[in-house]
Amino acid sequence: MQWPARQEFDRWAGRQQSWGVGLMAVSAALFLWLGYLLLIPYSVHDYHDEIACEAPVFYDSESTSYSQGAGKLCSMERDWPELLGLGFLAVPPAVAGAALFTSGSARKRASAHVFRILEMQESEERAQQKARPQP
Repeated sequence: MQWPARQEFDRWAGRQQSWGVGLMAVSAALFLWLGYLLLIPYSVHDYHDEIACEAPVFYDSESTSYSQGAGKLCSMERDWPELLGLGFLAVPPAVAGAALFTSGSARKRASAHVFRILEMQESEERAQQKARPQP
């Protein structure tokens, strides 16, 4: 009688864990994309040529001498508010995914514990019935 209930409970917990893993994967992909945009040099196409730009994290205005137009093009291509927005966009799925995964794991462990206790109680009842003399 308890086995179908446990299977359904475990199925629901497994779904929670799966959603949690999926959301954390989405968040990880967004963070990886943000890291790529921040750390990898890139190029901007101007009218006639291609301008090589440094990564936003490593850009130093004193050591890098862009022409005034090239520096503007490079900074417009990867603007800090957009990059920060991408970082902020990655946080909610990470938090929700971690919460769902933790909740699903806790449900599975609690379910296993409760049903193990129920099985032990049933086996004790069977042992007590066997120990009693039959009239």
